[in-house]
Order: sequence, then structure tokens, then C-alpha cells
Amino acid sequence: MKIAVVASGWHFPLHFFKSIAAQQLPTGWSHDLFCVAHREPKYSAEEKGAIVSNLGWSYREVLDKILYEKVATVEDMEALGWKYMLEPNTVGGWGNTNQWLEKYDYKQYDMLLATHDDNLILTDRLYLDLLVPEGDWLITTNSAGSDPLSRREKLKRLFMPWKKPVAMRGSFEFIKPQVLDMLGGRFDLGPTTLNREGQVHATRDQMLLRDWNDMVRPLKRLLAEKGMKHKVKRLSPYLRMSEYCLEGQRGFVSMSQRGQRERENKGLALVQEKFENRMGPDWRGLVGKEED
Repeated sequence: MKIAVVASGWHFPLHFFKSIAAQQLPTGWSHDLFCVAHREPKYSAEEKGAIVSNLGWSYREVLDKILYEKVATVEDMEALGWKYMLEPNTVGGWGNTNQWLEKYDYKQYDMLLATHDDNLILTDRLYLDLLVPEGDWLITTNSAGSDPLSRREKLKRLFMPWKKPVAMRGSFEFIKPQVLDMLGGRFDLGPTTLNREGQVHATRDQMLLRDWNDMVRPLKRLLAEKGMKHKVKRLSPYLRMSEYCLEGQRGFVSMSQRGQRERENKGLALVQEKFENRMGPDWRGLVGKEED
């Protein structure tokens, strides 16, 4: 049994690459690690150095300091067992995964983990907890989606559960090969049109890359049409946050939108005790009060 981990390389925190490489493997399993990069790590090192040095001591900012203690080099990744692939900066996320699919046969693997690299991994038990026993699912996603939760939407989900959207963000998903069989061997990126080929600098503009958020829509629609919404398992009901992985927003946990903070903070509350145990008794004094 073998799992392929395909990480979208853009931010390159060494913590992420070390954490994935250090995952415990169930008996009989092995993993191949791939970083499909859309720029060289040196550009991220320049950007992150300036930003991290100005971070404060709020809970989220401390998480970012942990994540970016060091930006990985290509040599760092390769020493950990990652295969580094530099590809054109077309569509991020599953666009990176499609570039991997052009070169590798997914049928040689029993599981695919498609992930962004700005995820703070909290445990080395990902494979042990999720692959054994395997479970009756096709996709395991880290967290709930970011669909608007207006009062009307909340009532619709409560009284018309069949209207609930598929919980999937495209940031951290375990995907069985049967899904790729249904898709014809590559992800349909749907209405996404933004192309950033030649761009090597990140943007903090939340709206500029919004077009890439639409890449998950075709797969969500396919699963809904096939009556397979129940085949998507989520690790947390909260946006971006689970006990396994805290997803960054454009590279940083502290950069999320204020309108989404309430939902994220509920997830952070679930993992705060884990970090307190890791950091020791001075953790509460070290970390400032979380902003509203």
C-alpha cells in the first residue's frame, strides 16, 4: 500500500515539509513525497523574513512563528525525501496536482494527499488515524468550506440537509484513486481563468487570487449529481482548523478574514490545549489575547 503526497510549493515553511516526512506509516504502507513548486523557495524566504520579523504575540501570530521558524531550501526538502518539481505558475492547488498527474500514474498509489504547503501540521498520526481502518469514504477533507452562513443559509441547512454543500476547500484532502477514475485522471478546474505564469512574488490581496477558489466547484457538483456527498468526510466542522492541520490563508494563520474569525476560533479552541502542552507552562503568558 502506498500514498502519494503532492504539495503545492509556494510558501515553503520547513515545518510543513518536516512534519509530513515524519508521519508514522501504518504497517504495510509507504509514501512518496512530491513538492510541485510554482516558484523557487528563495522568493518566499525574502518575503517571509520581512513579515515574520514584524509579527506580534497573539495566538495566531505565534502559530505563524512556529510555522516559519525556517523557510525550506530545495536541499532541505530533498534531504527529507521530497522530490522537488518546478512547474509553470498556472493555477494553484489542484492545478499543481494536475501537473503532477501529467508525469506520474496515480493508479500506482492507493491514496493521494493533495495539500497546500502553508498548513501547520499538528500530529505525526495522520496516516495511522485516517488510513487504518480506511473507512467508507472517497475524500477526507481537513475542514468545513467557507460558504456564507447567513441566517437563511443556516435554516436551509438545518431543515433541508440535502441542500448542504459538499465540505471541501482544496487545501488538504486525502483522495482515493476512484475519484480520479471518475474525473478521467485529472481535476476539472472549472471556471478558473487566472494565470500567473512568470509571477514569483506573493500577494496579500485577498481578492486577486479569489478566482482560484472556484477550482473545487466541478468536483463538488459531480459528487452531488452522483448522490455521493456522504462520501466526503471532514476532520472538523470548523473553517480551516482541525486537530490535525491548521490551514494558512495566503501563507499565514494570522491572515484570515475577520468575517471568518468566529468560525475559525472555535476550531482553534479545540487545538489550543495541544499547543499549550507542547510549548510548556509559559505558553499562556507568552501568547496574547486573540483578536475578535
